[in-house]
Amino acid sequence: MHRLFISSPLAINQRLHLPSEVSHYAVHVLRLRVNDSFILFNGLGGEYQAKIITITKKIVEIQIDEFCNIEKESSLQLTLVQAISRPEHMDYALQKSVELGVHHIVPVLTERSPPLDKNRLEKREQHWQKIIISACEQCGRNRLPTLSPIQSLIQWLAIDSSGENRIVLSPQSQLNLPQAINIPTQQITILVGAEGGLTAQEIQLANKAHYTAISLGPRILRTETAAIAILALCQGLWGDL
Repeated sequence: MHRLFISSPLAINQRLHLPSEVSHYAVHVLRLRVNDSFILFNGLGGEYQAKIITITKKIVEIQIDEFCNIEKESSLQLTLVQAISRPEHMDYALQKSVELGVHHIVPVLTERSPPLDKNRLEKREQHWQKIIISACEQCGRNRLPTLSPIQSLIQWLAIDSSGENRIVLSPQSQLNLPQAINIPTQQITILVGAEGGLTAQEIQLANKAHYTAISLGPRILRTETAAIAILALCQGLWGDL
């Protein structure tokens, strides 16, 4: 059944109009029609079964019929600190990290991040938020991961209070993931560089902020592949995979 997200309070027997962008997606992309049922969620937990009552040129009216207290969140609290990379790589990393159950995403600017127009920061964040929502719609999650504002790596390291299990990916490290993480664990923060990785100075800064450098093996992974690989490993070892 198709799933749609709206950021509005929801209740059983409620009738409401879908936001214009969601209405367009429901009617012109999903091809939903009157009396078609779908799942609606607002990111606060659980999901609602709803159906379309009316479709006009500008309005899609729906009715909420039932609430289902379904949760698909991982017990492992994963924070991905992702260095901003080329748009297509960044989009892919964020999309797949949501599917893999990440709880918090922090986009950071590093020395090897591509130039970013300061006048377009808000648009980039809005674009990433749409990717997060779309990924949640697809994978069945009913709670949206938190997306932090764009900031420099130095700014993040100065305020990071995520706990003791912090790792940074570095091909030069001699440690692997199990050697770097205390067991049992419920929270892990992962720092991934952009294309070309983090510089030696940035790795040193991360070390001073209590990040442990680890390697993902002898092969050099692309930034989006590295993010997916480390999240999958964490979920396989201590999460719900």
